[in-house]
Amino acid sequence: MSVNALPLQYARTTDGVNIAFFSSGEGRPIVFASNIFGDAHLYGLGWPHVRCITDKLCALGWRVLRHDHRGMGSSDRDVEDLRLDGRVRDLEAVVQVAGLPRFALVGTSIGAATAIAYAARHPGMVSQLVLLSPFASGAELFELPALRVATAARVNDDHEWSVVANVLGSVSTSFGDQGLGRQIAEAIQQGTSWSGLEAHQRASKEIALAGLLPHVRLPTLVIHEPAFPFGSFDQCRQVAAGIPGARLVIVGGRSIAGTAHDGHVAVIDRFLRAGRVDGYVSVDAGPTPDARAVPDGLTHREVQVRQQLSAGLRNKEIAATLGVAVPTIERHLSNLYAKIGARGRADATAYALRHGLDSPGG
Repeated sequence: MSVNALPLQYARTTDGVNIAFFSSGEGRPIVFASNIFGDAHLYGLGWPHVRCITDKLCALGWRVLRHDHRGMGSSDRDVEDLRLDGRVRDLEAVVQVAGLPRFALVGTSIGAATAIAYAARHPGMVSQLVLLSPFASGAELFELPALRVATAARVNDDHEWSVVANVLGSVSTSFGDQGLGRQIAEAIQQGTSWSGLEAHQRASKEIALAGLLPHVRLPTLVIHEPAFPFGSFDQCRQVAAGIPGARLVIVGGRSIAGTAHDGHVAVIDRFLRAGRVDGYVSVDAGPTPDARAVPDGLTHREVQVRQQLSAGLRNKEIAATLGVAVPTIERHLSNLYAKIGARGRADATAYALRHGLDSPGG
């Protein structure tokens, strides 16, 4: 389906911005706060991850609404205010035009920030909140290796913009699928300009959610995806720890930027219907490891690595979760084994059981 063939509707924000959105399926409503490049735009272009989660949730009996936030896709492009407050106004306009009295709210990465801010301001409108790869600090988010690489370029003409878009596409797939990387690059170029993306990044770096998190008082699920290149376990845990009663789970599997594969569909559906997340690795989002007694002189990072081992993650997945390189994880494991007298993972697991470190939460 092309963007032009998508049955788009438009909502006008209180500051005069036209926001494109669509609704699909019948049943209880799920609203997705738009991620970067615009959810309606990406759905119309057939992006597998956006199309997958939308269509599968609709097949499970949900009504799904997705939009392009300001500056992206089919919404108004020439917009000065790209800050978080403006993105919340986009969501408010869509909800009002759609006539939704109450709904479940989902957001991925940049969209998760919008979802958090909206839920804090409109608690009576949101029944449940699902946050995929969220972050509490935009400044810290853009220090992640993948985002540093993806945003380091400077563009002077259309050819350079094409090169940068291809780099973004490759980074989004963790350099694992050239064809998909090119598809992502084309969607990026169709969805925005370099100047638009640069302005969006500047505004996103200013996002600071720590003060809003305690005001989100509704059932909340935080999903960390180790393979997601633009997120980190530490950021997810910080968000989950800041929202009263939030639950944090790890969903593994192949990923691209903003992915919502079968694992996401299943856990979202289960949580929204029954408040359950059984069958997934659940992480304690309470006191951080810094506040706990650390045995045998283990460093905070070594405890984190030990906890990820307990979750059954491999070295590459642990590295992605913690936002470091695989050799760094191998070095931490070597130091960890030496300190606890372990010969390998089996010994380390036995050690974890003895010291209460047998789950990611400690």
